[in-house]
Amino acid sequence: MDNKKIEVKIQSSWQYYLDVIKKKLIKPILGILILLGVLYIGFYILLFLLLFFGIRYFVNNLKRKI
Repeated sequence: MDNKKIEVKIQSSWQYYLDVIKKKLIKPILGILILLGVLYIGFYILLFLLLFFGIRYFVNNLKRKI
C-alpha cells in the first residue's frame, strides 16, 4: 500500500490572485528596483572617485609648477 498524500489548499479567488500578483509582478519589480538602486549608488561612488582623483591630479600639477 502506498502512503502518498495529496495536500489541498483552500483559498478564495482573491487570495489566489493576490498570490499570483506577488509572484509575477512584485518580486520582479522589487528586483529591478534593487538593481537600479545599486547602479545609482555605484555611479555616484564612481563620480566621487573621478572628482577626487581629478582634483588630486590638478593639485599635483600645481605643486610641480611652483
